[in-house]
Amino acid sequence: MKTNKLYHFLENTVSLFSVKVIDLALAILLIPYLILKVGIVNYGKYAFVISLVLFLVNITNYGFNLKAVRQLAKYSNDSNKMNSLFNEVFSVKLYLTGFSILILAVLVLGVPSFRLYALVYIFASFMLIGDLFSLRWFFMGIEKMKYIPVINLGGSLIYVLLVLVFIQQPKDYEFIILLESIGLLIVNMISFLYIVLEYKVKLQLLSFKKVRMYLVVNWSSFINLFIPSMLSNTAVFLVGVFSIPANVSIIQLGVKVANGFATINAVLTKVFYAMVNRKVQILRKSFSVILGIGILLSIIMFISAEVFIGPWLKIENATIEQQITYIIKVLSPTPFLMAVISAYGINGLLVYGKDKLFGYITLISTLLSLILGLILIPKYTFLGGALFLLAARGLYAIGSFIMFNKKRIFKSKK
Repeated sequence: MKTNKLYHFLENTVSLFSVKVIDLALAILLIPYLILKVGIVNYGKYAFVISLVLFLVNITNYGFNLKAVRQLAKYSNDSNKMNSLFNEVFSVKLYLTGFSILILAVLVLGVPSFRLYALVYIFASFMLIGDLFSLRWFFMGIEKMKYIPVINLGGSLIYVLLVLVFIQQPKDYEFIILLESIGLLIVNMISFLYIVLEYKVKLQLLSFKKVRMYLVVNWSSFINLFIPSMLSNTAVFLVGVFSIPANVSIIQLGVKVANGFATINAVLTKVFYAMVNRKVQILRKSFSVILGIGILLSIIMFISAEVFIGPWLKIENATIEQQITYIIKVLSPTPFLMAVISAYGINGLLVYGKDKLFGYITLISTLLSLILGLILIPKYTFLGGALFLLAARGLYAIGSFIMFNKKRIFKSKK
């Protein structure tokens, strides 16, 4: 029995890690190519748009990777409840996707700086449509994560092939997000149809009244997932608002590297989250693994920054290369801070149903750091963006650690 559980754990870990490896490989191979073809300035324009789109994607996913996964993990053998949950999530996501596309339309029509890139934002709406059919939360809930890397790889391959064919000159930066959306839409539609047929899901949309009730009831789950997910995009977006596209490229590349180093912990968090919701006794072991790897990754990130940036990006501008290296070093505490949040927050407070408490920690730490960011970013641009991220995650980590130990959850659950 223990052997089966270990195999299942390793299978899920490897599957989710494969997804991150695919994303990292895509970034490592494609970012230098895109910068070479469209230039660092136009790449910064694309980075600004994608930061806004991912912000909206996080809204449409309304905490499903926490709340829906937790629910599905508890009654994955009950077909009626599974069907009901599927329709509930899809209905909420459909309404929120429509709302997000409306936001894009208002920005393009009402804000001159957005209207300049109207075509890019139109293309960006296809990414929202493609994500509507994403069922990553479903595969995580039934603990069949081996399908996720297959879906991810399929979308990535389509995207890469389209980029190599169609992105050849600077003005082609407008089409990058469209090509990414096409890959996403194709694979998500296929996986969506597979789940509907395999699990005999009877699609039935909820009324607006029920959707609104869901949004209110699950507000805490949304905040707990949305704010941490959108921090990186917020930093990139704010640098774009207050600075030039080249600086957007610098902060975005720094964020990508930092998130890449935090990959292992992100995977372990998702795997342990489903497991500890079933068997809370393994909580201590999950803490040790997550925190230990977080410390190691932060050290490696700081030491290796100067080694791989030059050979990787091959940017002719030495100043920009040095600035990217510097920002990566500044952001090197990220893997450890995210490990603390994962351990004491997601796999700690949330597992014991402290959603509202964790939501307060998330909201307060983000608001405080946002105030700091609005002061620092206009003056220090990409460095201000990096300091905003560190402040947000630092306060978030400290709050999670203090409140978990203050509640003495380990002692109360012995």
